[in-house]
Amino acid sequence: MRPARRHTAAAMLLPATAAGVLLLAGALLAGCDSGGTPAASPTTGTAAPASTEDTASSGAEDPPASLPPGAQPGLDDYDGDGQKDPTCATQDFGAGLVLRIPCQIGNAHDPENDTRLVKDSLYRLPGPDVDLTGVSGSILEARTPEGVHVYIVTFNSDALFATGSADIGSTNTLDNTIKVINKLYPNGTIQVRGHTDATGSASANQTLSQRRAETVRAYLTSHGVTATSVTSAGLGSTQPLVEEKNTDGSASTAGRAFNRRVELVIRLPK
Repeated sequence: MRPARRHTAAAMLLPATAAGVLLLAGALLAGCDSGGTPAASPTTGTAAPASTEDTASSGAEDPPASLPPGAQPGLDDYDGDGQKDPTCATQDFGAGLVLRIPCQIGNAHDPENDTRLVKDSLYRLPGPDVDLTGVSGSILEARTPEGVHVYIVTFNSDALFATGSADIGSTNTLDNTIKVINKLYPNGTIQVRGHTDATGSASANQTLSQRRAETVRAYLTSHGVTATSVTSAGLGSTQPLVEEKNTDGSASTAGRAFNRRVELVIRLPK
């Protein structure tokens, strides 16, 4: 008889267990809407928070990366990666030319003719892709600390002047430069800057660079350059772009020639 009683008790437990399962399932379903998502809280009326996985798949963009210490937000996308390049410093290049320096310069100009840039050379700045056919030089791009857009056309003095002279020989480079300025950078201010190599005395170099800058200034204004003002400054050999000595200590003829140059600093209107 005892085995029969144990069997009857077990049989009685089965309906009770099934009923408990059904009640539990009903309670769970009551806590979800028809889409299977958490229903509103009966006390607050707000939806339960989504899971971490739901948040990660919501398509929200990551916040922008923080700037390097001391950096300022960028104003221009120099390297074309879709992000404006922050600047980490300013640098004084003499005669009132102070520029913001990008934290990283991914498309810096390369030195030419196996020359080596001096530390913090102006020539390391990036430049736009501009057709310079007929111009023996290049264009750099930067901003002033106040955010004014600056373009710097730099070309070799040897294309304009004989050694030690401030008289223009061929005008091809200047004529083509005027065309570029009037087409792309009109109505700005222009500062003509003359530079020499480091041979000779500092005073002689200063005088020659000033005379050459003034000669170019006069040519620009008399041949239709579109600018609100054109000034000139001579810097002698104080602002070299490249080293004038090779790694073995010998004189670099290419380096000296590269430093003999004229720069046109074009500040565009805001």
